Amino acid sequence: MLAGVLFVWAFVAQYILPAPGLTTESLLQYIAEYRSFFIVSYALFTVANSLSIVGALGIYVVTRVWDRSYAMLGAGTLVVGFTVVLLSSTAPALITLSDAYSAAAGNVVSQQALAIAAEAVTATNNPLIASSFIGVGVIFVSLAMMRGVYGRGLPYLGFFVGALNIVRGLPPLGGYSIVTATFIAVSSVWISWVGRRIYKEG
Repeated sequence: MLAGVLFVWAFVAQYILPAPGLTTESLLQYIAEYRSFFIVSYALFTVANSLSIVGALGIYVVTRVWDRSYAMLGAGTLVVGFTVVLLSSTAPALITLSDAYSAAAGNVVSQQALAIAAEAVTATNNPLIASSFIGVGVIFVSLAMMRGVYGRGLPYLGFFVGALNIVRGLPPLGGYSIVTATFIAVSSVWISWVGRRIYKEG
């Protein structure tokens, strides 16, 4: 439940601001201008994703009673997905490069070198991998819940959240889009709902 609340505030801190420019230089300038928001968003996402790993294990403990196979697949893929998110975050490197970029004001050569480094950093980030693991994990968890006492609303919402999590990892649909806004809304409801059910079951 706490992870669901933190995810909402993390997205708010990230998307309450205007979209950054398309060039790497404009991204570094954007991070420097809104540094506090960027750091807060990164910290909230880190805590929320860490809590989600613990939550995935809790989901397994509860749902294995109804279907051990789906529960194990769901928890396993969720843990992998959230771990990949934590380990592949480019935020710390971009913050460091942005600080150096600002400090090198007036030195065109140094700024270009930093922009190239930032471009290499962003190129290593492939959100589709983590999104796919998390999305598939949510679907497996929802399949396990279908056989329990959770009714139909929670599992069906989970199917939608899982599919949407995979779709939003596609480059044309990620970032600042209606898909992301929809995902924030429905995933936060699903995470909080699941957390409440786990708390009651525990």
